[in-house]
Amino acid sequence: MWLWALCSVAAPVLAVSCGSDHVATGSLPPIVTTSTTTSTLVVTTTTTPKYYKVQHGDTLGKIAKSFGVDSKELMALNGITNADHIEAGQVLRIPPPKHVVDTLPSTTTTTSVPPTTGG
Repeated sequence: MWLWALCSVAAPVLAVSCGSDHVATGSLPPIVTTSTTTSTLVVTTTTTPKYYKVQHGDTLGKIAKSFGVDSKELMALNGITNADHIEAGQVLRIPPPKHVVDTLPSTTTTTSVPPTTGG
């Protein structure tokens, strides 16, 4: 009776399997993955002063070059008609510099992964 009680309480056991039990004879085709990578160019800028006080010996061209701006734009912003006529102590408004940013094309990479054999 003891054995019968133990057997009636025991849970049934299930066996589950995936695939077949025979050994693979061939090989699987390689796994191919494709990924697209896009490169982004990050441009860091520093804050440029909005005004510059002309120093003795400065030229409009040298000032424009040091701030990365066009001398004609600097002249127009400050109402200067003669580039050779700036004076020490004069305060110039400086336009924001122009930055040219080239974007890089995206690249596609294909990778083949050899298949695994056996199971």
